[in-house]
Amino acid sequence: MGKNISITYVHGPKVEILGDDDGSLYRVIFYDTDKDCELIYDSTIKRGEWTKVHRQFYVNWKIVILKDGEEYYEENFDCKNKEVLIVLWSTALGDNISWVSYCDDFRKKHNCNLTVYSDFAFLFDGIYPDIKFTNKNISSRNKFYSAYEVSFGIRQNVYWNGIKKLNRYYENKVPIKYIDNLTFYDREFHPEHPAFIPMQKIATNILGLDYYEKRPMLPCNNDNKPIDKKYICISEFASAEIGMKLWNNRIGWQTLVDELSKLGYIVVSISKEKSSLKNIVKRNGPYDLHDRIWYLKHSEFFIGLPSGLSWLSWAVGKKTVMIGGFSEDWCEFQEDNIRVKNYEACGGCFNSKDHADKLCCYHASLCPENKNFECSRKISPKMVLNKIKENNLINF
Repeated sequence: MGKNISITYVHGPKVEILGDDDGSLYRVIFYDTDKDCELIYDSTIKRGEWTKVHRQFYVNWKIVILKDGEEYYEENFDCKNKEVLIVLWSTALGDNISWVSYCDDFRKKHNCNLTVYSDFAFLFDGIYPDIKFTNKNISSRNKFYSAYEVSFGIRQNVYWNGIKKLNRYYENKVPIKYIDNLTFYDREFHPEHPAFIPMQKIATNILGLDYYEKRPMLPCNNDNKPIDKKYICISEFASAEIGMKLWNNRIGWQTLVDELSKLGYIVVSISKEKSSLKNIVKRNGPYDLHDRIWYLKHSEFFIGLPSGLSWLSWAVGKKTVMIGGFSEDWCEFQEDNIRVKNYEACGGCFNSKDHADKLCCYHASLCPENKNFECSRKISPKMVLNKIKENNLINF
């Protein structure tokens, strides 16, 4: 770049005036051109110094530099044909499935050369041939013109420090349920609180895209049915066996399985975790996700929780029966989502202004309302069967 200026947009725009101090003052002004050139930040530096805006979600930046009060340099953000990085900072399957399709929308909109970091790169690689996927640590981001982190919002170091603090409490036999004064919402990462919007809108907000529900592409490469008879896939587990995500009706799963079996359907458990349910086919254990996609694709439908395998079921185009009440109906995907909730019971704490931020760092036993997970405990097997019947998923 001419005029001894270095500008990058990696997790926020950074301007550096190169060279030795010559006594001149450089005023650097950052504007958001999508908001009538709203002034975002204004800083004065000298040669050999730099200034940066901490706002890390997408902004259509305009940067104006004055040297000793005179016009010196002006630049508009433009990543066309440039190297761009998007980091999907989450180890959760559902988060990655929820967000990945918008990475491709970003690439198409800006015609950039896109690299996406994801723990599930193996799942998406080749499906989106114009994106380079990686799950390897990117030690240097200097080659990228711009970079964005799609996450729920809590910074990694804050999260892990919270976990360590929580563990110390339990080591000292102090039954604290959550770490107070933490929040998912960081104004530098999100234009809106991520707990108060649909999961997929988190990605469109951060990447500067219009929000609409979009399934990722996850084709099944095996056209042969794994089971000749009609079968239904289930998963009774959620991430880390978090109490509020489980179906806490103690007879729920087994009763449901028994009723489905009476109706002539084979029930297949496809969770990684081992199941103790009876009268099921157990496809549990270290099978890769392509195996689970295979079973899902040829199933009648899927029954699960607000968790990653429900997102996987939806991604491969299956009707998904979602049992749970800790989140609001608008939080997860809408199309082909048959929600089973008890609307007369407590619920929605995950998206509640009173409780959402308690869930930044919390123990699995936490029920924010101290009602012993009433939201799912009061969902009966009959409610699930009735929802299945109402949606004509099986013949009674």
